[in-house]
Amino acid sequence: MQGGRTPVGSGMMCPKVGGMRYPMKGVDSVQNLSSLQAVGGLMAVFVPLLSKFHRVAEHIVLVREATAIGECGCHTILSHTIKTFELLLHKLLNINSRVVASCEASALSSLISVLQTLPEFSLVTLLQMQQLFYENYEPNKKGYIRDLHNSKIHRAITLHPNKNPPYQYRLHSYLLSRKIADLRHRTIQLHREIVQMGRYGAAEPSREDLQLGIPPSFMRFHPHQREEVLEWEFLTGKYLFSSSDSQPPRRGMDSSQRQALDDIIMQVMEMINANAKTRGRVIDFKEVQYGYRRVNPLYGAEYVLDLLLLYKKHKGKTMTVPVRRHAYLQQTFSQIQFREEDEMDARALASHINQESDSLSFLSNSLKMLVPFKLTSSGQDQREPKESKVNILVPLSGRYDIFVRFMVNFEKVCLIPNLNVKLLILLFSTDNNTERVKQVELMREYHLKYPRADMEIKPVAGSFSRALALEVGSLHFSNDSLLFYCDVDLLFSSDFLKRCRTNTALGEQAYFPIIFSQYDPKVVYSGKVPSNNHYVFTSKTGLWRTYGFGIVCVYKGDLVRAGGFDTSIQGWGLEDVDLYNKFVQSGITLFRSMDTGIVHVHHPVICDPNLEAKQYKMCLGSKASSYGSTQQLSELWLEKNDHGFRRLASSNASVRTA
Repeated sequence: MQGGRTPVGSGMMCPKVGGMRYPMKGVDSVQNLSSLQAVGGLMAVFVPLLSKFHRVAEHIVLVREATAIGECGCHTILSHTIKTFELLLHKLLNINSRVVASCEASALSSLISVLQTLPEFSLVTLLQMQQLFYENYEPNKKGYIRDLHNSKIHRAITLHPNKNPPYQYRLHSYLLSRKIADLRHRTIQLHREIVQMGRYGAAEPSREDLQLGIPPSFMRFHPHQREEVLEWEFLTGKYLFSSSDSQPPRRGMDSSQRQALDDIIMQVMEMINANAKTRGRVIDFKEVQYGYRRVNPLYGAEYVLDLLLLYKKHKGKTMTVPVRRHAYLQQTFSQIQFREEDEMDARALASHINQESDSLSFLSNSLKMLVPFKLTSSGQDQREPKESKVNILVPLSGRYDIFVRFMVNFEKVCLIPNLNVKLLILLFSTDNNTERVKQVELMREYHLKYPRADMEIKPVAGSFSRALALEVGSLHFSNDSLLFYCDVDLLFSSDFLKRCRTNTALGEQAYFPIIFSQYDPKVVYSGKVPSNNHYVFTSKTGLWRTYGFGIVCVYKGDLVRAGGFDTSIQGWGLEDVDLYNKFVQSGITLFRSMDTGIVHVHHPVICDPNLEAKQYKMCLGSKASSYGSTQQLSELWLEKNDHGFRRLASSNASVRTA
């Protein structure tokens, strides 16, 4: 092969191509062959392949069972391939000899040079084949695809390996969700078309069409007052920055926010690269430099993103250039859809119906069939199902006056209405034994006043530790007991106790309310507190403690499942963050929301310098946030330093006039 020419007509075998050997005749002198000879050599390759494809098509059912694209997908691909080969053979019979091949380049190179002359034949590269027939061979994953939400999955026509039934159901569910998203997007487009066509017809579009058919714009909502202006959140690749009083100034993106951002970036890149092959370039996403985000409650989420991209040109002179582009994006809300996840409990429904009506006339015929009995007359006793008992656990060390205020509120909310609750005070010893005696005596007085009330004091040995107290107190309850971890500084209402019950489900969900924490009344009201109403929710009176996780409603069984409290944590703080992280890892759903039925009453914060560094830093941060709002503190500082600013301003003015 090196230096000599092979005589025309002498048969030889070329190197392997794709694991097979193809016979070629006169490899080095193929330029001198006639068109028929060149075509004959290629037909020797294509005719057997064509017959094989026909045989595969006859056994399409077997192919469908071994792949993830279904019968229709297999039939479409094979039919297209067979037609392509038939077209190629037809063209080869009429084409002039333009085949240039060598044994070193193999028979496949000869084939490619011919295929490139056919405009009807779309050449699929090896990289494209890897994208179309996606293989996921991660170590120890056995076919599990961790991130289904990416462009590789969207471009693929087969996924391999995919033999584990749970993984197949997961993949099937994801693909259905993508189809639902596409259909919702199509409905939005149809609403917009209806609005546009309504301009040329006599029929007026419906209100829903007008609402959903508004074309994309950041000006769909026009504020009329300063308070109605929708503020943007600033974002980087990792953090969100917000001016809202309910949010910390800087916070990391949670998983839902990160997934939403990744989703819109993926959609943007798919739109940009939709005609990448025709344009001869591919644009890859690299990172988000910065951006803005807000949610318009009427229309959807809105983004302005500064993207760093890589421009890769593969037609003509190849080049790779980093570029930055601004993307203005909107995720429009679609129609509201109602769905019932649980079947209706007919007995529970009937128990809440007005017994005096003795009728189901307000129900549809289909719902009447669900009721297994007739409603009894109004004279019979109809009792509501008994509510689960809320067991309130309160760690306590000293602070007798605060405890008196707590018990006054507990009497008004729970004891007088005779609610189904239990109060467990976990009392630590202090140097002031007199205060401890007064606390025990106060509980005895309430026992005498309400003999049927379920109240108890349990002593806890050692120095104060909230985690230890709550862990010891939880041991006294069964796994199906509902626990409410409370503090003596809190005031709560009966509505909160209802939400404590409804937002908690054994084995499924725990409730971590975001409580309202009052600022120092001396700062807020300049020492003149107007009343004892603690349920005043304004940016001036307090803030939502989004960084606190210590107030919890949870079933004892779920606490055990999560791993319980870390009793090694002493003093103030960290035990709530540790417990919250454990619940996140346990898989139990965490319901977290602002709750207007519970308030943290302001008290002076004293941080022990002997605390661990992390706890001490958290305590100082909590202390700083309890004085007042940023706006009010800045106003007080400016008032205090007003004379200094005036002197500075007058001196600057005299310098300018001199």
